Amino acid sequence: MSKRTYYWAYGSNLCEDAMRSRCPAARKVGPLYVPNAALVFRSCADVVYREGWECPGGLWRITPACEEMLDRYEGVKHGLYDKHYLTLGIRGKKHKCLVYKMRERGIMPPAEAYLDVIVQGYKDFQLDLNHLDQALEYSWEKKNKTPYLRWRHHHKGKPELALTLPEDYAE
Repeated sequence: MSKRTYYWAYGSNLCEDAMRSRCPAARKVGPLYVPNAALVFRSCADVVYREGWECPGGLWRITPACEEMLDRYEGVKHGLYDKHYLTLGIRGKKHKCLVYKMRERGIMPPAEAYLDVIVQGYKDFQLDLNHLDQALEYSWEKKNKTPYLRWRHHHKGKPELALTLPEDYAE
């Protein structure tokens, strides 16, 4: 069996169906709330340091092949996301855990379709949707479209931006 790495997802990679299609060898471990962190949207999901907060996410065990696929999906080679490793307490032990962090610094609400995938991921990991709602509200309140975010939005065909969580998001 190849060496597996812990990977903490907080955006679209929370969705089991999406991860299954990208990384069939990935294994779901369970929910993990990271302290002193918060979810923000820069069109795509990102996580930032915010003392006293916690950011919900999902923990996966991934293979080296999964990691290569995630690197491509997250645009590491093109500078969209960077790879970081957190030391997290998992099942009573300290482990290194891969997390992707955006380089972009603007704030912009996500597209509705992208948010729907994240909502499904929150359901898949049984995460508190209030955190997602706060991040969405913050993205509208602090919206700061940088030239890159504006380009990305146009390049994606100007998708409809999410105003609120879908009405049927509750279990």
